[in-house]
Amino acid sequence: MNTAQNVVHAVQDARLADRGVAYESVRNWMPTHLLVEMWKSPFSILADAREVEKALSRAGSEEDGFETSPVAEVRVHQFEPYGVSCAVRSLHANIVIHTWPENGYAALDIYASSRDHAYRVLAGIERGLLPENVQITELNRGEHLDIEDT
Repeated sequence: MNTAQNVVHAVQDARLADRGVAYESVRNWMPTHLLVEMWKSPFSILADAREVEKALSRAGSEEDGFETSPVAEVRVHQFEPYGVSCAVRSLHANIVIHTWPENGYAALDIYASSRDHAYRVLAGIERGLLPENVQITELNRGEHLDIEDT
């Protein structure tokens, strides 16, 4: 977790504590949404719908410490001359990716049943897509924070 995420979690802890709610208890059962940007993945992987589908379909598998969760649905589209959009839905996670192979770039959304599962799914995708750089923004769903006027 980066410094910005730690600050956000500290603010959330304080605001929920004021209402008598333990933030850790909320965080443990609410879904987690990761917005992920990957750079410098090999062109040959990002340009191939089969490779992208394989990386997403295997994420969060037994290899990552989970019981096998059957993939309920996969939708994939191969763009011409290159690029892929793919959506994978399973019991514990929904994953969507769009690739720009010419830039070595992929944008992903991972919506998972828990924070732990979201990051395990991400680790599996990283093994399949081989990015050199990854940026993650984490959203914890189901939280309502008061936003004060500035």
